[in-house]
Amino acid sequence: MNLLQLRNVGIVAHIDAGKTTVTERILYYTGVEHRMGEVHTGNTVMDWMEEERERGITISAASTRCPWEDCVIQIIDTPGHVDFTAEVGRSLRVLDGAVVVVCAVSGVQAQTETVLRQAAENQVPWLAFINKMDRRGADFLAACRSLKKRVGVNPVPVQLPYGEGADFKGLVDLITMKLLTWDESSKGATISYGEIPAEMKEQVDAARLFLCEAVAEHNEDLLESFLDHDDLDADSINRGLRDATIAGALVPVACGSALRYCGIQPLLDGIVAWLPSPLDRPPVAGHNPGDESCAISIAPDPQAPFSGLVFKLAHDPHGDLCYLRVYSGILHEGDTVINARTGKQIRVQQVLQMHADDRQQVKQAGPGEIVVLMGLKETGTGDTLHAPELDVAFEPIEFPEPVIRQTIEPVNISDKDKLERALAVLAREDPTLKIQVDHETGQSVISGMGELHLEVACHRLAREFRIPARVGRPLVAYRETAASACELSGSIERPLGDGRQSVTVCLRLAPAASQRPQVEMASSFIDALTPGLVHALGQDLESLVQVGGEYGYPLAELQIELIGLEYSSEAEPSAEMVLGAAARAIDLALTSNTQLLEPLMTLKVEVPEEYAAGVVGDLNSRRATIENIEVIQGTRVVDAKVPLEGLFSYSTQLRSMTKGHGSFSLEPYGYLAVPPQQVEAILNGGQ
Repeated sequence: MNLLQLRNVGIVAHIDAGKTTVTERILYYTGVEHRMGEVHTGNTVMDWMEEERERGITISAASTRCPWEDCVIQIIDTPGHVDFTAEVGRSLRVLDGAVVVVCAVSGVQAQTETVLRQAAENQVPWLAFINKMDRRGADFLAACRSLKKRVGVNPVPVQLPYGEGADFKGLVDLITMKLLTWDESSKGATISYGEIPAEMKEQVDAARLFLCEAVAEHNEDLLESFLDHDDLDADSINRGLRDATIAGALVPVACGSALRYCGIQPLLDGIVAWLPSPLDRPPVAGHNPGDESCAISIAPDPQAPFSGLVFKLAHDPHGDLCYLRVYSGILHEGDTVINARTGKQIRVQQVLQMHADDRQQVKQAGPGEIVVLMGLKETGTGDTLHAPELDVAFEPIEFPEPVIRQTIEPVNISDKDKLERALAVLAREDPTLKIQVDHETGQSVISGMGELHLEVACHRLAREFRIPARVGRPLVAYRETAASACELSGSIERPLGDGRQSVTVCLRLAPAASQRPQVEMASSFIDALTPGLVHALGQDLESLVQVGGEYGYPLAELQIELIGLEYSSEAEPSAEMVLGAAARAIDLALTSNTQLLEPLMTLKVEVPEEYAAGVVGDLNSRRATIENIEVIQGTRVVDAKVPLEGLFSYSTQLRSMTKGHGSFSLEPYGYLAVPPQQVEAILNGGQ
């Protein structure tokens, strides 16, 4: 495949912005599907899980590919609900560009901001599609302003709507300077091109001038041409838009109504014209698997040795489906590859291209392609696969920590082992779903990103694994950290031959800003070990953070530095003994020095003006910190930070307070120290 003709694109948005409808229309107009799926009738192609079709939301990212002009577009349709943000994050890790769908009525919403932060972290360029222009209250320019105000980008309209709300009839293309209208009887397959309406001439001319100025500003040749002629031709505009979009200097903004079949074909033209191919992206950064200081850059060269990243796993009764982005070389069916994390060889049995849940077997895959490998054992999300002649490991994918948990047990005690196996499968598929066993009660505990996340997991147990389960009420997933910095030693003793061997580890603990505990080895500690033991410890250090503190909760916001090691015999201790001694030291260091932490959420509430005072008062009662209140398009938008403990059943309360007119979105922000007066109540309550 010609890499210049390949586009890897994610469709991302806030929930209910219409991204799945956009994707369904794309599949129809590109000829991949001969019927249009509709979210409201539950027959979409991309939302193929029964759980998704029943709820009318996307839960799991689904991939497909379709032709347009002389290009191939690989698409990943991602979830819009905050509980499934991890699906968006791991998809953006392997994508080259994105289409951000924005509701023309609501503008940029909270989850839109979240996914765009993820796009920025992965340096993914994107264009915006203002959807639902036919909805009452639609305002294209206001939606553009919300992109600038709430995301901080430079939005540049490439189209203007011809009418808004009930008056929406089509759009004006500012590049070709033509009016485009769609025939609903042909489901939008027939496009009519006409002259710009006289009443829009002044507005269109001003928007065209703004577009030309924006692209010329980032290209000296185009600037010179623009100054000479006060205009640019269509090819120059497209070239300038492409360069500036890939550089992150501006965001092209298109519009339409996916439900009414308007604007999808020009959007496809924009994907091909303005978003990058794999060759337009910088080389992927990696390192030597045994030495992170040895940086390696991987370019999308089909002649180079194979390398790729597993970014998603999906359960299948015949073997897990490993979604893989190929970064270099050609992967053939039957090849032997190395898992950089385990160092083990793996034989590739099948290479598949996915169309939602449908599979097509292919013989090979090259750079930039997203394929699925079936049945790879001991392969997990974030693993690097590479050819035997290449040593490289890409950075693993980071996932947020769970914020909510609940107990779970089978309805029938005979299903206990089946339940544990099924939960392990779900956790392997979804890294934000954690499974633990409460050693006091013997019950399994599942932790996730929200109530809906856990509810979906439990429904999948009953539907896919035929294991009905009982669950407890959702509880906050508390964490612990050190209240103050300290140094302590921990010792462990084991039989060794005719005598005994003792190991003492000295470590330093200190509160830290990062949510995940950071475990490091000081040079003085490393000097006391052989390179082999240093490597073995490096593989297992993460196990230390599961030790827990004085109250038995996992650790967070903590820096752990191993600074000294002593042992009593000539034989070097095992990694297990060293880690055991370190765990003893952590336990001692946290005794009477533990700070209980609770998840803190970023909350955004949108309510009509008349309900704002009551909503703010209710938030104050939930220990919220109100950060901002503003009016956007006649609606009060309240930004706050709220402890998760205060948000259970909030959706029901908000509907009651606003008579169904309020909406909210939230996302994890970090952790907050629990007030001393509440610690005892939490511990006595069994959380």
